[in-house]
Amino acid sequence: MRDHAISLVVTASPGGSLYEGLQIAAILHDNQIATYVPVGASCESSCANIFLGGFRRLLIGDVGVHQFYSGGPDASASTPKDLTTATTQYTTADIIGIMNQFETPPFVYEKMLGTTDIYYFVESEKARLNKGVDDADFAGKVVAVDAYLMLKPEVLERPSALPVVAEIAEPAPSVIPTTTPLVPAMEYEAIALVAAINRDWSMQNEQALPAVSKYYDDQVEFYGNSMSLEAVMLEKQKFAVRWPVRNYKVEDGSVSIDCSTDVCVLDSVIAWSAASPERGAEATGRSTWKLTLVATAVGLKIIGETGTTLKRD
Repeated sequence: MRDHAISLVVTASPGGSLYEGLQIAAILHDNQIATYVPVGASCESSCANIFLGGFRRLLIGDVGVHQFYSGGPDASASTPKDLTTATTQYTTADIIGIMNQFETPPFVYEKMLGTTDIYYFVESEKARLNKGVDDADFAGKVVAVDAYLMLKPEVLERPSALPVVAEIAEPAPSVIPTTTPLVPAMEYEAIALVAAINRDWSMQNEQALPAVSKYYDDQVEFYGNSMSLEAVMLEKQKFAVRWPVRNYKVEDGSVSIDCSTDVCVLDSVIAWSAASPERGAEATGRSTWKLTLVATAVGLKIIGETGTTLKRD
């Protein structure tokens, strides 16, 4: 942050020190820095506190919380019960006091303080942890991150062990490395669009439907039928009501793009899961997904969509 204008942090870590994490969270919040857990990413323990410190925040991947504990060398030593109880109460008060500044929903404390195992927030809870997602600048940075992760999914992989550093490391790359612009601009915009629409379609219905509608043009060739935007969104709404819990992700390495002057045709394979808690139904599968995109004054818009199911369980 001393050397770069940081505005968004992707939080994807197994965690660490409680108070170090809270300090990092406070620094991000005080500097109005946003946090994001993208699809395929996992953020546990102290990392969850850092995510919640985001001035704006979006959760699509997984966030897990649990009770704090002592990890010091004397953690197993005998300690007077009244001292242990007092320390625990003071620590709990500290956590709640700090995290209340981040507008943390109260249900988080119930999950955090109520289990020694890691509790991962379910889909219906994730939307309640989001904050400021309607901000256009924040949304644009999230799309840029999604597009980069489609090109470089390995950056979310966790090493089995930390490497031994024998010399001073080179400066870490920014969120979007300088090599990214080597992808032609229109192709990069198409990659960003397909990443963003899958992310948005995986959100709760009240967020997903308005968000997804902005990716389509006024007239769309939709699975063999010429339909208005309103008709397309009616079809999307019917599906969303039937399957309110969804998780859609572009399979790594499945994207191919062919762009001309003002039109791009993008082929991909989508790995998806859908559920209806009310009906007690679940489904998973893989589908081809072909989009035809046209350049407009406000960016690429979908004018054609089709696809077939490869597998369904």
